[in-house]
Amino acid sequence: MNQENDVQLKADSISIVDNTILGISSTAPAYSLAVSLGVIISIVGFSSPAMLVFSFIPMLGVACGFYYLNRYYGPSAGGIYKWVSGTFNRYIGYMVGWSIVAANLIFLVTGSVPSGTYTLDLFNPAWANNQLAVSLVSAVWFLLVVFLTVRGMQISARFQSILLLIEYGALLVFAVIGICRVITTHPLGSHSFSFHWFTFHGSFSAFAGGATIAIFFYWGFDSITSLGEESKDARVNPGIASIASTFGLLLVFAIMSISLQMLLPEKEIANHQDDILNYFALQIVPRPWNDIMILCVISSTVAVLVTALFPAVRVAFDMARDSVFPRIFARVHPTWRTPHFGTFIFGALGLIGIFLINLAPSVSSFLRAASTNIGIVVAFYYGVTAWSAAWFMRKHFHSPTVLIFGILLPFASGAFLFLMGGEVLVQSGFGSCLPALIAFVVGIPILI
Repeated sequence: MNQENDVQLKADSISIVDNTILGISSTAPAYSLAVSLGVIISIVGFSSPAMLVFSFIPMLGVACGFYYLNRYYGPSAGGIYKWVSGTFNRYIGYMVGWSIVAANLIFLVTGSVPSGTYTLDLFNPAWANNQLAVSLVSAVWFLLVVFLTVRGMQISARFQSILLLIEYGALLVFAVIGICRVITTHPLGSHSFSFHWFTFHGSFSAFAGGATIAIFFYWGFDSITSLGEESKDARVNPGIASIASTFGLLLVFAIMSISLQMLLPEKEIANHQDDILNYFALQIVPRPWNDIMILCVISSTVAVLVTALFPAVRVAFDMARDSVFPRIFARVHPTWRTPHFGTFIFGALGLIGIFLINLAPSVSSFLRAASTNIGIVVAFYYGVTAWSAAWFMRKHFHSPTVLIFGILLPFASGAFLFLMGGEVLVQSGFGSCLPALIAFVVGIPILI
């Protein structure tokens, strides 16, 4: 066994509360709502709550798969990569690991830009149109993220708890105010709550398009599966936290979508897709109180950057220990016990990407297109993981609970994700999805 295989990260540094906070933060509720809720409504109309609930069910199945794999197979820094490699084979495991690294790296770049844009918009909206200024501010936020990640997950979890308090507090307060405003004053163009919003009536292609975007809402809670070596009660806590995270996310997503649809006409939502949360806030409170929502989106964006960087680094770390990734990614800081070289390398790549996406139109269009279609890559590795859980747990079938939540639900969830990803690929065409597919396929020659 080579020396890297003996390298371990800092053990027992993450509690179950920290795991849950990181799991919820990983999906960036405010960021997801800001960039995607208006898009879902434009596709499926006021059936968006239905799409969020429908997509929650397979995500819950995936989270149950995570729980059982973490408990019965065992925790590791590689998480999904390690489980799929051991359950199926190392080649499929490698492609899953590569998918996680590629998806998170793309998101690190494209997700950093809103942090700069919203920060400048908070102080002087005119600066938000200056691409160099956006790049510089985005880079400052990104460097803070790199510092927190390299210092250790304990300090990152404390920072995330503050950001999550701001984020959830603002979202829930604005959502409740919006609902109360409709109930008490019935503004022009508002709607009464309807259970019809939780049913879907439309084409299968519209359902698939809306579901794939809704899946993106929940994407990220899997990041805590890469904290196995650093968690307390590591065989149990990360799995429980992943399940708890999905329920917490469903709560805030459902309340926000209901409040927004009650207050705003569908046409206005479509016309303000790019700044839907800020526009929603302006209908509730006067300026400058709407800046609270902007601050909420900033905190959400910074939080998700932390939780996109550490799983990419830790999966690469575990792959490097297995000698299927450059060995330098397996080096651990002697004091902080974090994979510092991998963090710095991904940090450097992220900084380069931040400036390229703002200053190079061709690179910008490629990265933005890849980010838009990243749900296809996510559907692949979530689906594979769900099926690996079902396959692995067949050997540990000892109760109806395991049969339902460890085998049947993960298997059905994986099938749903493959179906939705395939349908979107067919609908959009390989040309539209090419950037995301290239990011995925680049791993094949490395695998060979």
